[in-house]
Amino acid sequence: MADEERVEDIRERKLEARKIEEQLRMSLRVALDEPAYERIMNVAVANREMYFTAAKNALMAYKRMGRKITDAELLTLLRAIKRQTETETTITFHKK
Repeated sequence: MADEERVEDIRERKLEARKIEEQLRMSLRVALDEPAYERIMNVAVANREMYFTAAKNALMAYKRMGRKITDAELLTLLRAIKRQTETETTITFHKK
């Protein structure tokens, strides 16, 4: 009985997550021009965390500007996000 309830809870959460994802995609379709939308969907496949950050920022920019975000503007946004989240690795060699 408890396992059935747990499985049903998991199904409900997955269904809710799908609905939220679909709403986000619909909002992005409105906020981005076609090349920018295709680019952000590629980002969604490659890096989910960056996708959600970029989607949130793109929707805020759309509301601020009142027009669709172009591919060049989205690319600038993605580069800025990458710079902020990327950690720089340095390798130093010490000769004896």
